Amino acid sequence: MNRAAFRSASSFFLVTFSTAFLFTLGARLTGWFTRSPNIPPQQQQALGIAIMVAVVCLAVGAGIRRLSAGELQSALLGASAILLSTPLAIAVLTGDWQLSTAAVSSMGLLTLALGWLVALTRRHQPGIEPIETELSDG
Repeated sequence: MNRAAFRSASSFFLVTFSTAFLFTLGARLTGWFTRSPNIPPQQQQALGIAIMVAVVCLAVGAGIRRLSAGELQSALLGASAILLSTPLAIAVLTGDWQLSTAAVSSMGLLTLALGWLVALTRRHQPGIEPIETELSDG
């Protein structure tokens, strides 16, 4: 097994998952876009633990291996895909379009923009061929 590839994949997953999870959770808890949920005291402990676990996932993901610009770009774009697809799919299936759908989707657009920003600021490294030339037929 390639240890570096496993570390890279683990780091990528943890950063992507925790980013999408925390953005979605934050959108609901702020109450800016929809009514904030009424959380019973018993559930507050579970919520606090979930937030702490997500933050630990983010820290561990960043600590396992420093993400390259390309991996950071992929993580942001992956989180963007989750943040955009999940609320839109639920809205289409239920026919219930709420302000929270737009809020979470907006956070998906924000992470998409950040992923594109990283892509635009990446520098071509000598000795590494761009993807376009690797995929050409010929």
